[in-house]
Amino acid sequence: MIQAFWILLAGIALAYGFAVAALYWMQGRLVYPLENLSGIVDAALDDHTERIVVTTQDGLDLVARYRAPPDDKAPTVLLFHGNGEDLTQRAHIAHELIEAGFGVLLAEYRGYGGNPGKPHEAGLYADARAAYAYAAARSQSIVLHGYSLGSGVATQLASESRIDALMLEAPFTSIVDVAAVRFKLFPVRYLAKDRYDNLSKIASISAPIFIYGGKRDLVIPPAHFQRLFDAARGEKHLALIEGADHLDVWEKGGRAHVMQFLATLDTRGKQKLHDAT
Repeated sequence: MIQAFWILLAGIALAYGFAVAALYWMQGRLVYPLENLSGIVDAALDDHTERIVVTTQDGLDLVARYRAPPDDKAPTVLLFHGNGEDLTQRAHIAHELIEAGFGVLLAEYRGYGGNPGKPHEAGLYADARAAYAYAAARSQSIVLHGYSLGSGVATQLASESRIDALMLEAPFTSIVDVAAVRFKLFPVRYLAKDRYDNLSKIASISAPIFIYGGKRDLVIPPAHFQRLFDAARGEKHLALIEGADHLDVWEKGGRAHVMQFLATLDTRGKQKLHDAT
């Protein structure tokens, strides 16, 4: 009887060990589930933006989409998408920003949208730097917008670059915090390779920050939005959208808040220009 108990216990331990090993080796697939998604054609996006190629420091040529700002005073907004999509799924935001008079660069990651390479945290940061360099060479004002996974990319870029504002849609404190809740039985804090630790970086950002997300978000709980807002030290704004979940924040009210925030930045920039002249 005792021997059977120990055999059972050993079997459970072995199964758990296999599960931990599988989680470790499969974490790339969990963080980047659709990175092999081929480029999706969006006719409207093709009509309103141009195809560009940005080159990363490690030599990857990444295809992205770009629309120049209509004048020197208008900011260019860099859009960083989430993990289960490609840049075309930020097209609705790009269209409305273009109509409102902003330049737009829809950044794409390595391994996504038909681009070469395999995604990982340091790699996506390099991809963002390449997109930023392209936009900054053509625009005097840069605003970053990161959604979900893209919040980690945008926050890192904001912590190291000159920008005029950072907007985070449905952001997490870190991917590890999200995974720790989803996989409670496993030591994910010790297993995680990619962390995207927004919480540790956001206090270093001096540019104005706007954080928004849905109150019904079950993927990244609104508590993450609040913790990031509390940790930010400079000018900051928070909007919790009633009735919105992880996927429909823009449509359920996020758009109005973003446009209001951008209008404030635009007014401030014009005043600075007027004062300087």
